[in-house]
This record gives sequence, structure tokens and C-alpha cells, in this order.
Amino acid sequence: MGKRIGVLGGSFDPLHYGHLILAEQIRQEAELDKVILVPAYVNPFKEEVPPADGHHRLEMLRLAAGDHPFFGISDIELKREGPSYTYDTLAALKEKDYPDDELFFIMGTDSFYKLEHWHKAEELIENFGFLIGMRKGYDEEELKATISRLQQKYPLRAEYIRIPELEISSTDIKQRIRAGKSVRFLLPDACISYIREHELYLDLVGKVREYARTHEKTSRFAHTCGVVKMAKQLAKQYGADPEKAEIAAWFHDVRRPAGNLEHGPAAADLLQKLYGVTDEDILNAIRFHTTGRPGMSLLEKVIKIADQLEEGRDYPGVEHMRSFTKLPVDQCVYKLMTHTRDYVHSIGGTFDPLSDEAIEWLKQQIEQGGNHGQ
Repeated sequence: MGKRIGVLGGSFDPLHYGHLILAEQIRQEAELDKVILVPAYVNPFKEEVPPADGHHRLEMLRLAAGDHPFFGISDIELKREGPSYTYDTLAALKEKDYPDDELFFIMGTDSFYKLEHWHKAEELIENFGFLIGMRKGYDEEELKATISRLQQKYPLRAEYIRIPELEISSTDIKQRIRAGKSVRFLLPDACISYIREHELYLDLVGKVREYARTHEKTSRFAHTCGVVKMAKQLAKQYGADPEKAEIAAWFHDVRRPAGNLEHGPAAADLLQKLYGVTDEDILNAIRFHTTGRPGMSLLEKVIKIADQLEEGRDYPGVEHMRSFTKLPVDQCVYKLMTHTRDYVHSIGGTFDPLSDEAIEWLKQQIEQGGNHGQ
């Protein structure tokens, strides 16, 4: 006698506990011998947050369900690299892997109501069974009536199973990941680790944020968060690009152990190497955030101010210096840098020559009336 095999398709982008609970609940209630999880091809241009490539989604399925004795995984739809029809997928599984078994397609109530309009609907209904997951809120009598109507017209084998209502969605998980929020307890830890390792669902801002989070000490990362917050505010105030400011701010200190003056250039080189960033404005804002330089761009000035004055900074005079941000940007940077030079000289230190040149250039800009960002 053949086995009863359930087939659950979906994007699984990413797989979460809602998927696993659904599969396990229906497996048990319908007395299935196994449930096959079939990740679908996903249009890369369909969603705001780009989907993970098929091989990533497949690997997350394997990490979460690969050792489960009653779960199987098939990449049949991924291999097609395009949209798949349910009938074609089930027919191929039946022919290749389960010729002697009975296949049941697991679906939601809304999808079942549209079943007659699916591709090769008659062949689909004649050859395969259907297990309908009914969540709270659906009209049970309406579902029964639909099943009865279709059974009078087709040799339909279908049953519905009440399933728990879980407020978990892949879309919400992706948005939370992109925003840097926790997704723990929404999906298996192994999937979370995989997503972090491969930087899935992140734009460039998210990638540099997570790199800083995982490569900086806690105290340094707290400073970086403060720089990001202030850089975005200053960018808006002075008219710089907020996204560029955020990218530069997240990455400015990731090579801090390289040295006081060396870490900026080292971080800029790393950003270019890891993420292919070639925007010189962003790279220079990172390179020169400590020293400044003649010809500083508006973004460079914003990052320098934010690095020196972010809310976590606590040194003598910092509160007074924060009032400099009410001034035009050139005057603000000039006053900050001259204050730093005076302090370095007062303790017998050596001030960087590039910073001296930057101060003189800023002085000329102010005298000439070139106060950008007023």
C-alpha cells in the first residue's frame, strides 16, 4: 500500500516557525507519512526587499527541516528557474519520486476557493488530493459547501484542517532584518545565523550596519550608533545626502584598532573591498573623519562633526561645542578643529599637518563667504 505524502509549496523567504507548525499540524491531523517542502521560484523584482536566491532558501530549509524524519525537501521548482504550475510540480513528483504513493497538495482556504481556475484544474483534481488549512475567521459552512459542490462535479478528494493562527510573515521578518530589529523566536536559530552570515535581505546600509555591529566592541558600537544618529540629523540640516551620511557613519570606525590616524583610510579601503563602494564622497568622509583636509566636501564635514559631538561623547567642553552646530557648517568645523588643536598643543602633543591645512582652508572659505549649508 502506498504512502500518504503532503506537498507544501511556498517562497519560504525565509522559512519561519509558521511554515513548520503548519506542516507538522497538517501532517499529524491528516495522518501523512511525510510532508515535502517545495520552495518556489521567486521573481527578484516582485518585492521591496529583494528575495534570497533559491540556493539560500533551499539551504535554510535544510538547516531547519533536513533532519526531521517526516519532512522532505524538493528543489524541483527552483531548477525550472521560472513560475511553476501546481499540476506540473505534482505530476513530476509523482512520476519521479512517488509513483506508488498518494499525493496531497496543502493549501490555504483562499487558494482552494480559486482551484477551478488553476492551470489544468480538472487533471489536478482528478489525480491529486487536497488538504486545506482553515484558520480562525473563515466560514466553515461556506468551505464545506464549496467542497461538496466540487465533489458533485469532480472526483475531488479534499478535507480541511483547523490550524493555529500565527502572526508571523516572511515579509515582516525581512523588513525587521533590514531595519536591524530582532527576529529571534520567529524562525529557527540556524536560519538566523545563516541569514547573518550571508547578509540576506539587507541593502548597503543594512550590510554596513551589521558589519559594524559584529566587528566592533560594544562600547565602540554605541559610539558608532551615536554618530549615525547625529550624521543623519546634520545631513538633513545642512543639505547633505542622508543615506550617504548613514553609510559613512556606520563604517567610519570599523578599523579603529588600526590606529588613531590610520583607521579612517583602512576603513574606506575595506568598504570598497567588501561592498564595491566607489563613491569617493562616502570613501573620503570615512578616510578623513579624524584629520579633515583642505577641500572637504559637505559630507566629510558632516561626518567629522558627528564623530566629535555625538550624544555619547563626554569630555570637558563638549556641551558648549555642541552649540557650534547652530552655525554654518564651515564655521562649525573650523571652531571644532581649532578647539582640538588648542587642546593638543596644551598637552604638548603634535597636531597633524593635514589638520592644520584643513583649518587654514576653512578659514579662507569663511573669509570668502563660502559657508555651505547655512
